[in-house]
Formats: sequence, C-alpha cells, structure tokens
Amino acid sequence: MDGTEIEIIRSMRRGEEDAFAWLFHKYQAKAFRAAWLITGNTADSEDIVQETFLKCYMERGRLKEERAFESWLFQILTRTAWRHMKKNRREQPSDQVLKIGEKTVQGNPLDEALERELREDLLAEVRDLDVKQRTVIVLYYFNQFSTKEISRIMGCMEGTVKSRLYTARKNLKERLERSGQEGRYEERTV
Repeated sequence: MDGTEIEIIRSMRRGEEDAFAWLFHKYQAKAFRAAWLITGNTADSEDIVQETFLKCYMERGRLKEERAFESWLFQILTRTAWRHMKKNRREQPSDQVLKIGEKTVQGNPLDEALERELREDLLAEVRDLDVKQRTVIVLYYFNQFSTKEISRIMGCMEGTVKSRLYTARKNLKERLERSGQEGRYEERTV
C-alpha cells in the first residue's frame, strides 16, 4: 500500500465521499469475487458487497490503522457473507464470475474447452466445502491474504486458519481423486 492510498483512506475516515468512491472502485471487483466464491450466488454477492461498503463507510471510525484497511474490509465482507448464507440457503450457478488461474490455453479449441471444464470442476468442489474451509481457500488462494491476515479477518487463531487450509486442501484432493479430476488438474497447472 503506497502513501497515496493511505492518504485516501485517511480522507475516507474523515468522511470525504470522493475518497470513499475511490476505495469502492479499487476494491469492488475483488470484494465481489470473494463474496461470490463464498456464497455461489450473484445477486447475494452484489447485496453483500453493497452492504459491506455501506458498513465500511458507516463504521469508518472503527478502522484503527490505515494500512489494515483491506483486511478490515474483508473482515466485514466475510461476516456479512456468512450472515447472508445463514438467511438464504439457495445457490445460483454462474459461470461468468471466476477464472481460476490467469494462465489459459491459447489456440486449440479442444484444450480451451478442457481447461474450462477443469476450472468449473474445481470451482464446484470448492463451493461444496464447508463455509469456513471455503472462506479460507477464497481468502488465501483467490485474494492472496496471508494466514495471519485471514486470522484477523475471520476472528480466529492463525493455527485454526492453517488447520482449515490443510483440511480444505485434503478434502479437495480427495474429491478430485474420486471424480478422476485431480491428475488432470495438476497436469494443467504445472
């Protein structure tokens, strides 16, 4: 985080709407992707992001340190997403939100179709994880938070985060092995 962003966060804490708008535009897509990966529902994810940013603005005085803004924002988002999931147990499939990994196969339509299928299979397995395991996977792999940052976001010990990551990886591996996808996915990501 550079000095300019810290100044913008300070301005937002003072209630300057332009600074808040800048932060909203910077973090909106990342927040939406995390919300969607947690809930699996596009409409709920949009609501969660709006509610998260509203809470962020309304509770801006609670932010203790400007450098911790992103972790604080994702703490609000994660808890908001969990609350929505308890209220709404419905899921809506959507294939337009996630591209796992930035590397895609170029050229051969068959390879592109196979890679898309593998991404969809992996996403389906991630979405079937327990909500707390899914959340640590989303925060760690898709949003690149450290285990220490995730522990603050989720309000638990860092060891708990590491344990959930381990268990989630193990569960994903077992599920992919059962479906015959594990070796195919590893070949593609290497």
